[in-house]
Amino acid sequence: MIQSEVAATPQSDVGGRHKRLVARTVLISFFTAVSRVLGYGREALTAALFGDTSAVYDAFVTAWRVPNLFRRLLGEGAVSASLVRAMTQEDHERGNDAGRALMWETLRLAAWILFALTVVVMGAVALMPDVMPVTGWRWLGDDAAAMRELTVQVTPYVIAICLAALAGGALSVRERFTGTSAGPGVMNVIAILTLVLIGWRFGWEGIGPADGEAGRERHLDMARWFSWGLLASGVAQLVLLVPELRAAKLLERATPSPEMRAKAVLVLKTSLPLALGAAVYQINVLVDSFMANNLLEVGGASTYYYANRIQQLPLALVATAATSAVFPAMQALAQTRSFGDLRRMHEQTHLGIAFIALPASVGLFVLATPVTSVLLEHGAFSERGVERTADAIAMLCIALIPGGALSLISRAYFALGDYRTPVKVSVAMLVLNVLLNFAFVVGLGMDTGGLALATALVSWLNVAVLIPGLNRRLREQQGGEVPGLPGFGSRVVRMVAATAACGLAAFGVYAASGVERGSALGLFAAIASGITTYIVAAQLLGCPEWVEIRQRLAGKLRRRLER
Repeated sequence: MIQSEVAATPQSDVGGRHKRLVARTVLISFFTAVSRVLGYGREALTAALFGDTSAVYDAFVTAWRVPNLFRRLLGEGAVSASLVRAMTQEDHERGNDAGRALMWETLRLAAWILFALTVVVMGAVALMPDVMPVTGWRWLGDDAAAMRELTVQVTPYVIAICLAALAGGALSVRERFTGTSAGPGVMNVIAILTLVLIGWRFGWEGIGPADGEAGRERHLDMARWFSWGLLASGVAQLVLLVPELRAAKLLERATPSPEMRAKAVLVLKTSLPLALGAAVYQINVLVDSFMANNLLEVGGASTYYYANRIQQLPLALVATAATSAVFPAMQALAQTRSFGDLRRMHEQTHLGIAFIALPASVGLFVLATPVTSVLLEHGAFSERGVERTADAIAMLCIALIPGGALSLISRAYFALGDYRTPVKVSVAMLVLNVLLNFAFVVGLGMDTGGLALATALVSWLNVAVLIPGLNRRLREQQGGEVPGLPGFGSRVVRMVAATAACGLAAFGVYAASGVERGSALGLFAAIASGITTYIVAAQLLGCPEWVEIRQRLAGKLRRRLER
């Protein structure tokens, strides 16, 4: 049945689908920005409710890292990338019906694997000891019982969110991104509503040593409610994709066939070596969270989590959005052996990411404390919590540029069919990250900033190793030198100069304002001055990225006026 349908279906122009990359990136960035703003609202509420010294919330944020890691490994990372690659090939060679059939077989197989994985993880967490043999490592932290319960409760989130990510990958092949991009925002809306309900039900006051077991139980009940809300948000993100799946004619279930089942198995096999390379940053973060829960005083895991969340805004707003937008196009270029175009698209995307990420990282570095204070210093969140979070943010800012670059570099390797290199490098970097964590926290007595510094150093080293290998791989595929983007180095130098002016302006305005640390007005004035200075400097230096943005904005304004 499938073979006859496919044979009658003409090849699809997979390269022709991916021409509106800027518009696509803007769409994804818009939804990502909305999601991140909502996410900051969510974190402000959790900070007010749980404070910065809750062992229960330390357990919750560490438990929440587990399904999010598998989401990156099996959904947004490895399997999704492998499905995009295989589905693009099926569409190109055998038509859209074949691509749809492959999607359904992959979803069916993935659903069973995800169910089994969820059961295994829940069982392992429930049965493993509080203290690891030989090492004596209290891997579940100061509240092992809460850690066990909450991990078991949130782990089923993996099933819904990974299936949603896989369906989103299939939609990206058909150039549909709205539902996938809006999903995280929907998740945050549900989380915020849940937190408001928790505040109404349990109150907004924090707990202290005098509250004892009663205070712990109240926080544990609050965390349970929050877990149920997050599970509901995972289901909502999957349901949100149904209209687009129907519009893309992907909702029509394909007749199972041995051929497509074998190809779906190959998609999953191919994804295995991708998994570690695609999610190395998340693995490092998970390791950091467990180590924070074990090595740092109470509140270390929570404050490190908040620092990660704040740092993620510029990273997700530009890097994640751009990578999601260009990966199907890079895959299509590799499929048609347009390696010169692929390299130029890869480098152009890096420059586009850097144009936003560089000033964001410097601005966040110089304003780490006021940003943390304005966002989190409410309710039960203390001044000490602000200090610990800001220390981690300052170090994580160093990781912002390589963190954004790593995902794109790994996807470029995947587009070229090289799955092993990112994995090998990632394994080495993971081991190095653990060693540096111990060196900075145990050896040098650093706090959350030590964990963040280790992540930053490892991220830069990871990029430094992968970039030369990628260029070499392109030369091998092309059979000769593949020219890069003209003037790449000079464009980076101009960005760095504009970024330096931005950081000086933001720091100078905030220092001169004389406002209290938690003043939103002083913070916004500093941010506005930094952005304005950056734009002026980019204009004076003739940064091509700014010229393109300005021309596009002028073109849109002109077209509106002509109407």
